[in-house]
Order: sequence, then structure tokens, then C-alpha cells
Amino acid sequence: MFDDFGKRSDYGSIEDMMVMTAEGVRPPERLTVSQAAVKYRKLYNPGSYVGPWKHDKTPYLVELMDTFDNTDFVEQVFVGPARTGKSDATLNWIGKTVICDPADMMIIHMTQASARDWSQRDLARLFRHSPDVGKRLLPGRQNDNVHDKKFKSGMDLIIKWPTITELSGKTIPRVALPDYDRMPQDIDGEGPPFDLAAKRTESFKRFGKTYAESSPGFDITDPKWQPSTHRPHEAPPTLGILSLYNRGDRRRWQWRCLNPNCRKAFEADFEHFNYPDPADHMEASEMVTVTCPHCTFDHLPEMKFELNGKGKWIREGMLWLPDGSVTGTPIRSKMASFWLKGPSAAFQSWQSIVYNYLKAKEDCEKTGDEGPLRKTTNTDQGHPYLPKAMQATRSTE
Repeated sequence: MFDDFGKRSDYGSIEDMMVMTAEGVRPPERLTVSQAAVKYRKLYNPGSYVGPWKHDKTPYLVELMDTFDNTDFVEQVFVGPARTGKSDATLNWIGKTVICDPADMMIIHMTQASARDWSQRDLARLFRHSPDVGKRLLPGRQNDNVHDKKFKSGMDLIIKWPTITELSGKTIPRVALPDYDRMPQDIDGEGPPFDLAAKRTESFKRFGKTYAESSPGFDITDPKWQPSTHRPHEAPPTLGILSLYNRGDRRRWQWRCLNPNCRKAFEADFEHFNYPDPADHMEASEMVTVTCPHCTFDHLPEMKFELNGKGKWIREGMLWLPDGSVTGTPIRSKMASFWLKGPSAAFQSWQSIVYNYLKAKEDCEKTGDEGPLRKTTNTDQGHPYLPKAMQATRSTE
């Protein structure tokens, strides 16, 4: 079919035009991001899992995803190690936006190359394997290319990288910045990418959302810092994602001890790992458990699924009591901030976290190279790194 100018049209018939026009005026479907993921997201990972999205593997993503819809927060941050499903939360937000509540979105990746790779791999798989999302793409190269996606509803999805050109002069209601700590933290002398992105959504007030996710990537800047009893959820002073986290309401993912005589809540952290003398790294990692800080009950690796299934996000100022109730007064902020530690990561085993740490520590002691130790601290444990040279200046406390 050709238009009035003799060019080939993307519409096969008048009926096609009417269907696409109807898509643009269809009322929004009242689903949260987590509900839309269950209804519309399909995964295709042969050898691992093929089928509809389920929350049982990553229950900690449910509250995170549903906060995208919460108009009490115009900013949102997720700090987590590798293998937590961080990228899937962003894809589910895109899917829900496309189907249920169309609005322009911009995804800012680390570099132009990483933006292209993500578009051609992860995003393309979302469209290919989740047909309810993919069928809403407008056909034609001008509508569906690496950095720009246009949909029948009129929504635009833009995939870019952090330059002052891309982070200024645009008004977009929803912006996401994946792998935030791998970006430059000052864009052409104009400021951090998150703050520049937040300016793009500001015109939409409480209906705008700026979101960043990353594992920690910057070193601790003050070796003498200690957590305060008045601010137990505060992150150490550092740049990047954890600096943003401290601006928010500081939610930590907590487990409840499976010892029936305890049942107290605690945060899953590397410091709670218990393993024998590391003479044999493989043997030590295979014997790892997580010890409850209240009763010293040892949780086995096969208990992680149950621990995560019963876990809960607790904000700064709140306490999760043994009877299941949550008490206290959370701090107020326009940002919802989440910090998940390595032991809770759904797709990373406790054994691999311990093994990677022991090998990196051994390499550092032999060669003085802190690179592997910094990497496993950031991406496996979900912690910022304190360089060895700065550790010497710490007080005994």
C-alpha cells in the first residue's frame, strides 16, 4: 500500500490504520509492574528456564518494580551485586509501560557501544519472546532501529549514552540509568548523570521517574567512617550509586532466621558467612553457611530460596519484629532507595562468592594487585571497596 506521495506505507489496509489508531487512545490497564510482568513477560533461556515470568526466584524485585508506579517517589535507586536480576526489573518496567501505561522513556547506558549491545540483545529478546510487547512496535526502519523505538500508542523509547547533548534539552517522563557506577560521574562539567537525568523528568512532577541501578563501583573515601546507631542503614561515604542511595529512604533486604526459637530479622551480608580455615579454597567455599547474628544458627545454602521467599524490605527507622509486624517511623524522601547484598542474589551461589573472595585475597597478598579483590567486593558482595593503603589509617574501633 502506498501513501499520497507514492511512498510505501507501513499500513497494509484501512483496517490496519484503524487498529493502530485505536491503540493510541486505548485507556491504560490498571496493573502494577510486577503484575504486568507475570501477565505479559515471557523468558526464553533454554537450559535454564523457558516460560512466563515468575517472582519466586527474585521476590526482592517485587517491591522495587511496584515502586516505579508509586507517585510518592520521583526518584529511585537500586544497589545490588551481579546476578540479582537488576536488568530484568528495567525490562519489566519497559514492558508494563508499553502495554499498560504508555509514556516516553529514555535508557542511558554507559557508552554508545553498550547501548547498542543492550538494544540488540536484551531489548530485542524482550520484543521477540514477549509477543504482547513486541507486537506494539511500529514497523519500519525509521520506527524500529538500534537507538529509537516507536510504538503504536505514540510512545517513544530512546536508547542513549551519557553526554551533555543527550542529558539536556529533552523532556521525558521516565528515565533509567543502568550500571550507573560505570558511567563518568561528571558530564562535561555539568554535573552527575543522575541529576541531569532528573531534570528531564522534573516537568512531570510526581508522574515523572528517574531510576538508576548498579553494583558499587567507587572506593570508600573516608577510612575512619563507622556506621551510626542513629543511621544503621547508611552507606559508607563514596561516589556513585551508594551516594544516591544515602539520599533516599534506605531500604535493606532482611531475612528472618529459620531457627524456630529465634525468628529474628537480620540483613544477609558477607560478614555473616561462616566457613572453615581457607587453606583449601574450594573446600572452604563448599562448607559455607550464613550465621544468624542473634542466635548463631547456621543456615545452609539450600535454605536461601526459603529465606528470600520470606524476606522483606525494611526502611531506615523501621524494625521488623519477631511477630511479623513492622514498627517505627521511616525517614522521608522523594527517593526510594534499595540496597541488596550478595548472599541474597538469586543467581549467585554462596560458594562462588566465598571462593572468589578467597582467591582474590590470596592474589592480593602475593602480588599486591587489589583489582580482583575490589571486583569481587563490588560485584559479588555488593559492597564498596576500602583500599589497603587507606585501611592502615583506620582506628582500632
